[in-house]
Amino acid sequence: MTTRHVLLAGGIVGLIVSGVVLALLWFGVAGVLGVGRIDLMYVLWPSSIMLVMGWHSTIRGVMITISSVAINCLLYMAIAYALLTLLRVARALLKATALTIPGQSA
Repeated sequence: MTTRHVLLAGGIVGLIVSGVVLALLWFGVAGVLGVGRIDLMYVLWPSSIMLVMGWHSTIRGVMITISSVAINCLLYMAIAYALLTLLRVARALLKATALTIPGQSA
């Protein structure tokens, strides 16, 4: 995958996560995201802590919500890019290690 595809996929995942959480908030059932004492809303969407009570009804609330969604998309893009880089480094290390194994003919 190219870097552009990975960043696009990360952004889409961030947008989907934000949309699902906002839908659950809209319907008043965001409590289903709790597992034990952990609220998965803050794990999956850390910038949701920025949301205010009027997140869907006031200009200020809507603008804060849009900012929070954008931050979440950027966060997921950064995670996807970090994973891509990690996989590329691991692949390069494995390739370099495979070339230097003693007793192996080329």
